[in-house]
Amino acid sequence: MRRLSALMLALALSPGPAAGQHEVSVPAPEAGAADFDTSYRPSPSLSARLQREFLTRIRWSAGAELRDGLVEAFAEKPPVEIWQELVEGDGLTTNNVVDALTAYWVLNWVTANGAYSARIDNAPIRRQLQQAMEGDQNFRTLNDQQRQIMAENHILDFLLEHAALNEAVARKDVPALSRLAAAAVMRFRQNMGVDLLAVEPGPDGFMPKQR
Repeated sequence: MRRLSALMLALALSPGPAAGQHEVSVPAPEAGAADFDTSYRPSPSLSARLQREFLTRIRWSAGAELRDGLVEAFAEKPPVEIWQELVEGDGLTTNNVVDALTAYWVLNWVTANGAYSARIDNAPIRRQLQQAMEGDQNFRTLNDQQRQIMAENHILDFLLEHAALNEAVARKDVPALSRLAAAAVMRFRQNMGVDLLAVEPGPDGFMPKQR
């Protein structure tokens, strides 16, 4: 297990994009925005396919040992169920794109800023991302299958990055934490067009840091 954690840590350092990622720019909050439905009806067969594709990606980017370790972990409990246990205390749930992205944004902000003990209210960030999706015509045209692909790819990457961060924090591995932070910053600059070091969570979601 220690070897598996170390391999997950190494893989999470990659700044590359997640498979099937869809860019969502974050707008300034709008008062009185309508509640926009970002849920989807999940397909078990699609979940199985996404898991296989994820494990194949792990096999070629980090090796068979990590892939085999994840196969064992996912055989005990499906990835979405593992994710749900990690985020349910934050008011997030499965089968909803905005919940998957909220957890992913918060995790990467914590990683980038070294805010490991920060208590973050997910609700404003969720509302902010929901507004972004409502205003994104590309997102509005996604069907259930496409929404599920977007959400579950972020969930799988969340699990990988969460495990790597927890391992580095537990070991007080400062060099690894620095590399994880740099990788998170690079991911969001490249894939989201957002500088995680220039924003902070608050009552209106992620907003520019006060100078």
